[in-house]
Amino acid sequence: MPLQDLRTGDLTKNKSFDTTATAFPYTKVAIEDLSDSSHPVNQAYLSGKQDGAGVVGDDYALYIATGSASTDTWVLAGGDSTSDITPA
Repeated sequence: MPLQDLRTGDLTKNKSFDTTATAFPYTKVAIEDLSDSSHPVNQAYLSGKQDGAGVVGDDYALYIATGSASTDTWVLAGGDSTSDITPA
């Protein structure tokens, strides 16, 4: 039966599907902003920056905060520490 002929509820009726989540609540941030301690992303009261918080850089890499201070380092997830960003 074509999908357009199905009624509401018919698609999943008595069937199970393997699903994969693809939406993550990460914010994309410019690398230059991550390295600026005065930028709002580094101000915990504005951004919620805290140990373990993550953002996606404009290089599409995941960076994890090591703390909530404006100069706490953003660590490149899975990196070798050469691409970590310490705001100055």
